[in-house]
This record gives sequence, C-alpha cells and structure tokens, in this order.
Amino acid sequence: MKRPGLNVPSLVLALVLSGRALPAAVSPTETAPAGATKTKGKTKGNAKGRTTTTAAPLPAARLESLRLALAGDDDGAAIDAATALGASGSAGAREPLVEVLAAGATSARAQAAIEALGKLSEAHLLGKDQTTVEVLDLYAGHRAPEVRRRAIRVLGTIADARTVPTLMERLGDAAPDVRAAAAEALAARREIKASRRMFALLKAGDAGVAAPLASIATPDLIPQIAELAGTIDDGIVATALGEYVKRADVPDGLRVDVLRTIGRLSGAAATTALVEYVASVPAKDDRPSKHEAQKLLDQRGADQ
Repeated sequence: MKRPGLNVPSLVLALVLSGRALPAAVSPTETAPAGATKTKGKTKGNAKGRTTTTAAPLPAARLESLRLALAGDDDGAAIDAATALGASGSAGAREPLVEVLAAGATSARAQAAIEALGKLSEAHLLGKDQTTVEVLDLYAGHRAPEVRRRAIRVLGTIADARTVPTLMERLGDAAPDVRAAAAEALAARREIKASRRMFALLKAGDAGVAAPLASIATPDLIPQIAELAGTIDDGIVATALGEYVKRADVPDGLRVDVLRTIGRLSGAAATTALVEYVASVPAKDDRPSKHEAQKLLDQRGADQ
C-alpha cells in the first residue's frame, strides 16, 4: 500500500514492524482508572421516528489522563486506558490510540489499542482517516500473528478501498487464523475478486476460508468446491456447501442439488450442515430444499 503522509520516522516504523516497543516519551502524572467508563449520551429522533444515541465526548481532562496512561511505563494501566478509550464512544479516542501504535508498543499493548480501534470502528467513529489506515496496515505485518489478526479485523471494518490490497495480501499469511480473518473481512466487504484466491486455499485444505468463500462464491464455483470431496477433508467441503445453501440469493433448485452432494459426504460436519439448513428455513416455508434436507437427515439416521 502506498503510504504518503504518515509522519513517523523510519526507525519507529522498523520497530513497529519488528514488534519491539520504543521507551515511552511521556510519563503519566495521573493514573487512568481501570476498566472502561460509560459516557452519557443524548437520544434524538430521526426522520423515520427512530431513536439514535449520540455519545458525549470525553472530557478533556479524562482524555488527557487516558492518553498519559496509554503512553506510560505500566502495561496494565495502558491496557486499561486502551479499553476505556475503545468503550468511550468518543471520536476523540482515536488519536491517542493511533499515536501509541505509531510510536511502537509491546504486543499486549498493541493488541489492546487495536482492539479499542475496532470498538470505535463498530461505532462508526474511525471514518477513513489516512493515518489510522496506514498504522493498521503496518501492524497487519507485525511479527506476532495475534497482532496481525486483530489489525486485519479492524482494517476490514473500514470502508476504504485502500485496505483491500493488504487484506488480499494476508490471504497468504503463514498463520491460519490471520488467513481466516482476512477471508472473513474480504467476504464481509463482498470482494468477489477474492473468491479465486480463497478457492485455492480451500483446495489446499484450509478450513478457515470455507465459510467466507461460501458467502461470496458465484454459482460456477460450487461444482468445483463439490469436486474437492475425497481430495480434502469432507468436513471442509460440507462446511462450505452448507454455508452456501443458506444464502438467500441461491435458487432453490440449486440448493436441492447441493444438499444432495452434502448428503453423500461422510462425517459429522455434513450432518451439521443439513441440520443447520433445516433450522435456517422459516417454519411456514414449505420449499422443496427443506424437505430434501430433512429426507437426507432421516436417511443418515437410519444408516447409523
């Protein structure tokens, strides 16, 4: 990803990528209270008569206290401060979290700060801030897999096309959990172009991409997934096909064919896929595929 405008010295960036922390530049003069604090919000009605809650901004003194704790020497206090910032629902909480990440942080502190950014993103408070995207992009290449996974998860929630190349790149990560996080993020963004990369991973037996691939797979890819039966674990194939049949955009005739393929697979995952499909169909929906799935379950029960 192109990174113009990230005003962080190259030495700091190298430390970030290596996972080492810089000494804190500021010592806290005030200890941040442990745990998150709830901020009072205002409730207002919108044009459709619904109510929405707008969180009050953090008081300046409280924000500064958390900033100092976040940059201080005490990892425990820093983690508590990050948690409080993430739970604050305040747009002003983003800046100190990004600052500590850009300066370099221990793995535990980095994970807490990234998790807090994720909470802010869930509240739609990150926007498309360039520095935030670039810092998270750097941590997506951190030496610790858990840090990479968390950074990928947050990048996936940011509605910015600049995050897609990093998510695609991390489909090739050495850690299965990181690959799965990248696949889930790409699927949530409906990045159909990622389906071929995911299929290649599925073909190699990567279980973590089964469900994300199923959510974006085009109909022409389904026979290719079915043909993997016997070449990889049947449970992985069953998971992928089972997730596919639950999609609302799949024609019911195609669902019947896919369910029959699942019925021919061995193992508990195939049974689970059939059970979950039947459970996903509304009780009053009398579609043929529901009857087919129930029939296949009855047959599996009789064979045991």
